[in-house]
Amino acid sequence: MRNVNLAAFALLLCGGVSAKESDFAEKVYVDAVKQIAEMQDNRVTFSEDVIITQGTIKIKADKVVVIRSGEKGAEVMTAYGKPATFFQILDNGKPVNAHGDSIRYELKNRLVTITGNGELKQEDSQVNGDLIRYDIVKQKMIAESKGETNRVKTVFLPDQVENFDKPADKKQDK
Repeated sequence: MRNVNLAAFALLLCGGVSAKESDFAEKVYVDAVKQIAEMQDNRVTFSEDVIITQGTIKIKADKVVVIRSGEKGAEVMTAYGKPATFFQILDNGKPVNAHGDSIRYELKNRLVTITGNGELKQEDSQVNGDLIRYDIVKQKMIAESKGETNRVKTVFLPDQVENFDKPADKKQDK
């Protein structure tokens, strides 16, 4: 899955930006070379050049496994790739890109989890980590890395760094 709703991660980097709400009202389309449906397990596996679209969201992966819990709209999609990628345009018109070894997208909960070499970018801001979780509704992101030598890394634009120490009302004046 190509950066499934990682666009929302950028909210933390750039302030009160929100994911494009209209995307979630759109149908989800899946295009792939191969599809295997396992009806008894409520599982569908798409493979070879998989592309998922939902509004402005676009996910690309080598393989995507979709599991339905029985409730319509409660599907969980897990994309695998080297890397699996995600793209979305936010309500402010700015794009968000993300990638990782796998991207899990819980449609009903609007929860995105990127594992393995995760990266989220919006404009020139970037977060890297072994695990990046984003709750779209709460607009909360958690990034983690494993081991003593790996660290979560964040890069901010110079303007964002310059405004860290100013009150919120002063930031608007610029």
